[in-house]
Amino acid sequence: MYNVAVEQIISVTPPKKSILYKVILIIACILAVTTIPSTGLFGLLLLVVLVLFTIFVFRYYKAEYEYSLVDGELTIERIMAKTSRKRCGVYSISKAKLVARPDSNDALRLEHMDYRTSRYISEDADNNSIVVVYTYNSRNEMERLYIQPDERMLQAIAGCVGRDVYKIN
Repeated sequence: MYNVAVEQIISVTPPKKSILYKVILIIACILAVTTIPSTGLFGLLLLVVLVLFTIFVFRYYKAEYEYSLVDGELTIERIMAKTSRKRCGVYSISKAKLVARPDSNDALRLEHMDYRTSRYISEDADNNSIVVVYTYNSRNEMERLYIQPDERMLQAIAGCVGRDVYKIN
């Protein structure tokens, strides 16, 4: 149909609040170690639970998004700590109604519409690299996507949608 197969990985910068969580958990682990002599087995059990929870939090905030555009279908997956994947969604780019920058007139005209919004971008992304896509998800519902594609991905998207839909200069 479209003979397009493009993949891209975006590293996600963790939010600022994640630093606070990490510091609190490290301090809690240190306090748990110091209380082992007085609490005995309970302190040791508490330390093990805190260490496991700390490892989980550190791995949770080390994430990436993978965009895969194959035959007009955009699949987005979240990769956690380079080990586990979670499918975020499958979107039909070939049926997109608009592909534009978020601050363009066409995107601002549709901003007030009540669509489900999904953001698959890094926290520190600049506005010039973000693209908003109004398209249908796997349940055939209109959805607003914020993605951060590179030039290869933008060219592939432009090949899948019509000229009247693609509004990126």
